[in-house]
Amino acid sequence: MRFLSSLLLIISLTGCTSQAQQAPKAAKAANKQKAKTSTAGTTKPTAEATPIIVFRKTPCFGFCPHYEARIYADGRLSYEGFEYAPVEGKREVKLPVATVNTILAQAKKLHFLEMPERYTLGTADLPGTSLTISPAIGPAKTVTAEEGIPADFKNLLDYIEKQMKDALGASTDR
Repeated sequence: MRFLSSLLLIISLTGCTSQAQQAPKAAKAANKQKAKTSTAGTTKPTAEATPIIVFRKTPCFGFCPHYEARIYADGRLSYEGFEYAPVEGKREVKLPVATVNTILAQAKKLHFLEMPERYTLGTADLPGTSLTISPAIGPAKTVTAEEGIPADFKNLLDYIEKQMKDALGASTDR
């Protein structure tokens, strides 16, 4: 009986010793993983990775074009056309940087950041056009237009759409 209890004591002590040796290894591995995660989470996206202008056309129950275009400071235009879009599918093209600057200048002139978030008169099932601009300082602003749109703002939306369609090589009648 004594032999059996001594044997059990030796086995349990041996198990504790090997667990104690493994614990620091596991803790080190966990700390390494935690360091990788915290480092990855603190990196800021580059300016090229964040669009400064997002232009969207929303669908309706009819044949309204539905697409989204993201415009970056370097002139890159990332586009995805859904149903009835000027071009369907994903595309990436380049706009002149001067065009991007013109859009931003016109938006500033219109006091885009102070505009209401929505232009609508309450008619059901109208397609919407939304424009999001991310200023260098401060949060992004989105304005969605369905109807009752001020003429200057409509002109800006039309200008953006034309520049985008031209860059994509899309016909203006679609």
